[in-house]
Formats: sequence, structure tokens, C-alpha cells
Amino acid sequence: MTYQPFVSIIIPTYHDWARLALCIQALHHQTYPKDRFEVIIINNDPGDQVPEGYALPDNFKLIGEGKPGSYAARNAGLALARGEVVGFTDSDCIPHQNWIESAVDMFSTGNVDRIAGKIELIYADEKAKTWVELYESIYSFNQKRAVEVLKASVTANLFAKKELFEKVGGFDSDKKSGEDIGWNRRANAYGFNLIYGDKVIINHPARSTFKEFRNQKLREFGGKKEFRLRNAKGIVKNLLFLPYLFYKIVIHKTIGLFSQTKQLSVVEKVKVAGVNLYLYLIIVPEFFRLLFGGKRVR
Repeated sequence: MTYQPFVSIIIPTYHDWARLALCIQALHHQTYPKDRFEVIIINNDPGDQVPEGYALPDNFKLIGEGKPGSYAARNAGLALARGEVVGFTDSDCIPHQNWIESAVDMFSTGNVDRIAGKIELIYADEKAKTWVELYESIYSFNQKRAVEVLKASVTANLFAKKELFEKVGGFDSDKKSGEDIGWNRRANAYGFNLIYGDKVIINHPARSTFKEFRNQKLREFGGKKEFRLRNAKGIVKNLLFLPYLFYKIVIHKTIGLFSQTKQLSVVEKVKVAGVNLYLYLIIVPEFFRLLFGGKRVR
């Protein structure tokens, strides 16, 4: 490898020290030269003390960011990043050993601005997936589809040239969810390309329980949903939101599940359809709770 830019890896974390330790270990054993990359970890609750005996390799640093939200944390990391290339992952992810090297190989061609890396889900038991794991296997982290359809990448596995942030700007730190798509769309508007990297791989544990699923989906919903009730149009949109959501989640997704999904058995599809219905049923009360001033789930 002749092209060896300095790379900055940015990882936000929030009360997740045990899984972060696995991510750190995977990054410490990267095939890319250790003197050519740094890892910046941002603790999004500075009051949460680092566990005793928690050691970081020499090219790792840990900082705090008090403003809530992973995007505020990522911006704090960007402010310190020294790399020509910036990579993002999350504290619950485990990068493959050649993760950074594979991304650099793609950038070395000279015509790549951003890379949406592949995300492989891992399960507690590959042969006996839970209802939620089956749902995740169909709907979660399809980076190839995200590139082709949304022209975007989630920040669990995203690389970009540092110069893009100098032109596009950082993430919207007021957002709690969905800003992965928002930032990528702004980068698209500048004409920066996005390439799917099927060899730039991280593993991500699939959520396996309804409790994990509920917490994640409510956090995601609260981060994206905005209530605009100041005019008639805003009121009508919110009145129609729940019927629209029922169609989108319960009807449309389930029809697609049974008509297009080939890798699941009929029984497994019924389970995933059940999770679709469960998703709608937990969002309805959350919609009204937030509508009347409830605090967003973090």
C-alpha cells in the first residue's frame, strides 16, 4: 500500500463501556499502520466515569461532550480530527481487521468522496433468531440499498474525506436521529459521490429483545418527529399521521414482506409481521405523549 493518508476514526458512546471495549480491541488490531490513524472516542455523558482499569492504546483518545445526542458528540470529534480521511462507527460495532485498510484502498483510486461500508449483523443464535432478530435481518442496516435508494449511509460505517466537512459543514447537533441521512443529502447537493464498500465491513449485534427494540424505535421516532401545530396545514398533517403510519408500517411493509422476501419461511414472515404491528402500537402512545410535551426518549 503506497497511499497511506492519516485517518481519524470517530466513535460516540453513551453508557456503553463493555461493548466499547470490544470495538477498541478490534480497532487496536487493524492491519492499517498504527502511526497512520487515530481513534477519538466521545463520551456523551461526561458525568459517567470511565470504569476502573479501562485502558486505551496510545493512538486513542477519550473526550467528553455534554450536549446530548450522538451528532453533537461526532461534531466534537470532528473538531479534533487530524486525518485527511474520517471514519465513523458506533461503540457497539466491531470493525473487521482490515476495515480501515479497505476504505483507504477505495480512496486510493482518486474518485471516491464517501464510502458506505457493509454492515453484517451478528445474532445470539444464527439458527434460532428471535422475532426481533428476524425483523432486523430484513429491515436493518442494508447499506447497499441505502446508497442506491437514499443516496446515504448510516454513521455506523461511514468514511469521508475531511475536506467534505469543511465545505458541507458538520452534523446538525440539535438532531437526535436521522441526521445521517440529512448530512449525506447535503453532501449530495455539493456533488460529492457516495460509493458502497462491500469489503469495508463492520459487525453489528442485532437487537434481540422487544425491550431493546422498543427503546431504539422510540428514541428514533422522538429524534425525527416534529410537531408543527401553528397553522391549519400542520394540524391536518398531524391528524393524518397515525393513519398514514398504519398504512406504511402495518400494511405496506407486511405486503412487501410476503411478496418480496425470499429468505424467510412463512412462519418467520408472520413473526416479522407481528413486530411490524408491535412497532405501530408502541408509536401511537409515544406520538400523543410527545404531542403533549413529553420528554423525548434518549
